[in-house]
Amino acid sequence: MSQQALQDRPDMVSYAVWLLYGLIGTGIVRTSITVIRHADVGSPYTLIATKLAIYIVTVFLIYQISRGKNRARWVLLAFGAIALPLSIIPTFDSFTHIPFHSILGLIQLGLYIVAMVLLFQQNSSAWFSPANHRTRNREPPALLPENTNRRIQQTGT
Repeated sequence: MSQQALQDRPDMVSYAVWLLYGLIGTGIVRTSITVIRHADVGSPYTLIATKLAIYIVTVFLIYQISRGKNRARWVLLAFGAIALPLSIIPTFDSFTHIPFHSILGLIQLGLYIVAMVLLFQQNSSAWFSPANHRTRNREPPALLPENTNRRIQQTGT
């Protein structure tokens, strides 16, 4: 992405990207706590592999969001809509056992909600629009027959 496009990016999108990276960092800490807590019970390799795959996909989506890809924004929203109900009840249930882990879970929830709100504000949504995407990438217009005819008429040739 060009320097000009980064300057044109709304502050809300930049803040949301940083919040989402914070969400990943908090998730890594929570995963580490879970692995340490359950290391004696069984093999944590499945949990680690699953979480690693989720984090890799999420980091890729955040990167795409920072480049202005609207699909990544919607995919991340869909992932959150799926994960939110699955994580709320376990977070509240674990308050009695591991309060620090639960507090980190609530922090993650807050980071996600605030980031999504920032990404779907009017200025942010306008930045993600397809018309704005074309001007950000400075793509030359396609030479369609009507554009070619207009250019010929303007130059008189």
